Amino acid sequence: MENRGRFTEAFSRERLELVFGKDRVFGNVDVYESKGKRVGEIDVLVLFANRAIVLQAKSKKLTLEARKGNDLQIKDDFKKSVQDAYDQGLTCASLLSDEGYRFVVGATGKEIAPGKLKEVFLFCVVSDHYPALSFQARQFLALQSSDAITAPFVMDVFTLDAMTEMLQSPLRFLAYVKQRTYYADRILATHELTVLSYHLKHNLWLEQGTDMFMLHDDISADLDVAMAARRGGVPGKTTPAGILTRLRNTPVGTLLEDIERVADPGTIDLGFMLLTLSEDTVIRIGDAIKKIAAATRRDRKSHDLTVPMRDEGTGLTIHCNDNPFPRAGASLQRHCERRKYTEHVDSWFGLCIRPADMRMRFGLELEYRWEQSDRMDGLTSNMAEPVSWEKAMNRVGRTPKIGRNDKCLCGSGRKYKVCCMP
Repeated sequence: MENRGRFTEAFSRERLELVFGKDRVFGNVDVYESKGKRVGEIDVLVLFANRAIVLQAKSKKLTLEARKGNDLQIKDDFKKSVQDAYDQGLTCASLLSDEGYRFVVGATGKEIAPGKLKEVFLFCVVSDHYPALSFQARQFLALQSSDAITAPFVMDVFTLDAMTEMLQSPLRFLAYVKQRTYYADRILATHELTVLSYHLKHNLWLEQGTDMFMLHDDISADLDVAMAARRGGVPGKTTPAGILTRLRNTPVGTLLEDIERVADPGTIDLGFMLLTLSEDTVIRIGDAIKKIAAATRRDRKSHDLTVPMRDEGTGLTIHCNDNPFPRAGASLQRHCERRKYTEHVDSWFGLCIRPADMRMRFGLELEYRWEQSDRMDGLTSNMAEPVSWEKAMNRVGRTPKIGRNDKCLCGSGRKYKVCCMP
């Protein structure tokens, strides 16, 4: 009983280090005002690209009366564990991007600078198995709205253990957390392990207009088998068939590895977007990447692929070439700006890959509100409409016939010889 709190913090930190590495995970981070006054403490802080996880651990047990079903006692126990953890974490998370505060790692005295963060995920971890914890969080947790701080992810140590065991990749881990917190008020399950198991098999994605999604406990059978096979050596699949297996040895899987390795804020959202795609779309994009890479190796010219995703309000343009970075970067930026404009969306991703091995050279993300522009209307007047997948696949890899003095196909409005001509 004396060490429950310390164990929960240490265990949470060690499990997150398994996913993110020790250099990105910090324990017992004290938050100070500019004058040196301590205003809070983060039990575990994770920094990855422009994302952060603020984890607050609590060791409060359910009392005997609460376990008997006493509603008032359940609410009181919940407040002393989850609600207090959430309130403390929210206060610290809201200060992360404020330059007026200092963040000092208690054990070493090292000061860390979180930088500008796009999203902060708030974890509330309890040391006991709370029956129907997700139900209680929906009913009792008093939330505060915030643009940058997501809805809290309430879990016990057993859920965190399984998540870090099965999703030992920063991108995959954060992608699941991002989806789970986004759907927090629309998923009904008695335990978080059920939701995790469903995600591992089918990808946690709900169609627009879905008000409530109910999951039965037997969905977690595959996860139970996988954990028992990993930890106890029982016969069975150590990895459920699904999102962790379908991208292996595919061009998209390789790109995800590159995005994760670089951990660049400009491409991290692209990784999240790729992880939400259907298996059919992933296969099609992979086939198209193989085609444009083969075409570039054959004729040493730049080839590209554009994938609009109107339902998600975004899209992706992939360039394949070995051109020097200033030229390749400018060309990709122009193409993405124009394609984003013609699609009337608020975001667009760009990616440049090497033809030799289809690995990522660099990427970019455009994120700003779409507005009509006479200048952009002129620049995009000759851009062709994106075609269907079938037509695109037939076109990919072909070298279009274009004269030196014709307008460049990238849509810049300049002549081909002074734009994208090798």
